[in-house]
Formats: sequence, structure tokens, C-alpha cells
Amino acid sequence: MKYLLLLIGLFFSGILTQAQNGSWKIKLYNKVILSANKEDAVKNERKIKKAEWKKPGNLEIIFTEDDSNTWMRYFHFVDEQDNELFRKDSTTSVKVPLSTLRKLFPGKKKIIIYTTISPLDPNLAIRIRRVHLCTIKLL
Repeated sequence: MKYLLLLIGLFFSGILTQAQNGSWKIKLYNKVILSANKEDAVKNERKIKKAEWKKPGNLEIIFTEDDSNTWMRYFHFVDEQDNELFRKDSTTSVKVPLSTLRKLFPGKKKIIIYTTISPLDPNLAIRIRRVHLCTIKLL
């Protein structure tokens, strides 16, 4: 019985690991500021000057998945204290006007962008883990 439970656990952890495969691009003013396929909080950090932050434009995230038919993807925008201030559900890309982000993050120094997934089948139970996509530091 223990071996069966262990085997089932390994199977579902393998599914979860496979579900996080993919790559992403972060664009600011239609210019790619980050292109990555690995979660790395140090390498996936970008600095933006206040003058650029105040310009009109969009922040865009494009997530390319290996298998997009089995998972729903969510994007979370959080501040330094891990407060979620914006969320976009069931999509592989999001385009957010900077004016909206400025209203949601007034006086903040960091915007941290995560993604999570959930299975299309609500009866399938998995452990949901946030994947760090990018940290934007405002200078």
C-alpha cells in the first residue's frame, strides 16, 4: 500500500513538473526586457527608471507552453510585502497598461510577477506552486 501511494505521488509530481515547462517574454513599450525559460529570482530581475515608468504604454507577458490544452494559467502581480494587487486568469498572455499598474502600485519599489496553473479538470487535485517570472525594480 505504501508503494502504491508513493508511486501515485511520484506520478502527480511528474505531471506538475511537466506543467511548468515553457518560456516567457516580458515586454515594456513593445520592447522585450526579459526572455526566459527558467525560474531565477536574481537573473529575472529588471530595473526601470521612474522616467520610463511614467511614460504611457503597456507591460506585456507572453507565456509559451509546451502543452497548453491541459492547464489553466494565471498571472499574479504582487508587491514587496507579497500582497496581490492584480491578477489575470485563464490566459497565456496579458497586456496591462502602465497607467493601471501605477494606480495599483503607488509608491512601491518592486513589482513581482508570478504564474500559477490549475488543471482543466476540477476533480484532479495537485499542489499549486507559484513560479517567479520577473521582478521589476523601480528606480
